[in-house]
Amino acid sequence: MTRFLCVFVSGLLVTVFLPACYDDPNRKYALEPLPNVQGGAAEQLAREASPFGDAMVRYLRGKPRKEGNEFILGVRFEPGGFAPRMDTIADIEALLVIMRDYPELRIAIEGHTDNEGDPEKNRKLSQWRADWVRQFLLERGIDAERVTAEGFGDAAPIADNSTAAGQKKNRRLVIRVVNFDSSPMSVKLQGQ
Repeated sequence: MTRFLCVFVSGLLVTVFLPACYDDPNRKYALEPLPNVQGGAAEQLAREASPFGDAMVRYLRGKPRKEGNEFILGVRFEPGGFAPRMDTIADIEALLVIMRDYPELRIAIEGHTDNEGDPEKNRKLSQWRADWVRQFLLERGIDAERVTAEGFGDAAPIADNSTAAGQKKNRRLVIRVVNFDSSPMSVKLQGQ
């Protein structure tokens, strides 16, 4: 009797739950956002939360931009430190995801400083900062051939170093897209 009850309950469970698990092999899965999501408040919020990632993905998908192939990482460092503050590495994490999604993408990481202090020390500091980002990517599986790092110190300012605001702009890490395959990694769903 117990065996009969177990077989009956098992059959009942299969009958009830199996149809709920059925996946129609003819069903198409959209990898693009649905029209009512695209351009909506949630997407706008995501763009504002990660402007670096949003701008880079749009560029890689073919949208031209006035800054061209260069993207500034929104990371912050302690004065004289080479490792970013951990609460500011979201852009580096976004870069990691992008590098994984675009397996042919090659980048150059360029470190820059303001003109305070010794120029040679600034160049070394900018190199260490660029190297830190490169190492972060390599330790997470990105092929070393895809990423270079170079420190420029204060040799290429983008703002006036005589003001605090200008110096802040000059202290930056730039990701320059060297080359890429313009389509993201192909994702195939099971049964497709």
